[in-house]
Amino acid sequence: MKDCTKFIIFSYTLSALFVFSGTSAVWAQASGTSEIAFTSKWDGNAEIYSMNADGSDQVNLTMHRAEDYDPAWSPDGKQILFSSNRGKGVFDLYVMDADGANVQKVFTNSKYRRYPDWSPDGKKIVYAQGDPRLAKLLFGFRFVPSTQLTLYTATINGGSVEKLTDGSNPSWSPDGRAIAFEVRGRQGLPLGIFDLQARTKKTLLSREMPRIIEPSWSPGGDKIAFAEIDGGFNAQGFLSVQRSTIYVAKGDGTSLHQITKNEEKFASNPTWSPEGNEIIYSNASGRHQLYKTDVKGGNTIQLTHEGSNHWPDWFNPTTLSVSPSVKSLTTMWGKLKQN
Repeated sequence: MKDCTKFIIFSYTLSALFVFSGTSAVWAQASGTSEIAFTSKWDGNAEIYSMNADGSDQVNLTMHRAEDYDPAWSPDGKQILFSSNRGKGVFDLYVMDADGANVQKVFTNSKYRRYPDWSPDGKKIVYAQGDPRLAKLLFGFRFVPSTQLTLYTATINGGSVEKLTDGSNPSWSPDGRAIAFEVRGRQGLPLGIFDLQARTKKTLLSREMPRIIEPSWSPGGDKIAFAEIDGGFNAQGFLSVQRSTIYVAKGDGTSLHQITKNEEKFASNPTWSPEGNEIIYSNASGRHQLYKTDVKGGNTIQLTHEGSNHWPDWFNPTTLSVSPSVKSLTTMWGKLKQN
């Protein structure tokens, strides 16, 4: 991210899973090691990559001429959900195996859909949707302004679609009861919590921090990481940011703690380690690179060094329980392409 850049980023062996494409079936195998999926512009084109937790073995999973963003591991680690404009230039949701094979479109109809996250049991997804007719040209591609996005849930096969509320960048809580999200409005960006049982929403930290983006539940469900920004919306409805800082708070908005240092001017895209003791985030010094730090903001390690890298999501098979639905290891990440 540059100045004023617009945000428009299991100690058990897993059994194989049938993934259907049409009427044929292929086997999908979960990763056996701790891996991070992320968006990288290594060659100037946004692709979904994976790497080890120490930054080694970076692999291009999508290898497609389209722009691919917003990777999110399934709770069992066998699939990665992401957004791409490979279908008639309109961004929509796709799912692929953990190794990049068997790419399938989630929905049969085409809408502008971004920023997906999985439910803890892996049966449903939450995402932001917009009218593609409202898309504006940005970075050479067409994006719907953030102020025009609405949250929906659906089953992973694109069925049972349900509208929730206006907003963006959802993160499903590990207990499956709530969704943290950005409350989108030109007057502010409070942190929103949508109660899926009561069908109600509330805002947190609206006075202390009126501009919060990219919330992410901790694996234990007791904390939320997010980026607090200095910026606002432009005339088109896209977000311009002069500074962003990573914070962590309890799920009720109390016990606020700053994670990144003030000299890290553009820290964003926080995502938790599956154990909940570390956070990966993107920080810009020229181009965006990914960093890993402990939850106190110490022992920071740079993981990437080439290209421009965003929207990490971390999966570790050693933290998966016998019943994957009990523990949610999901995070959400995705924003518009950045220089």
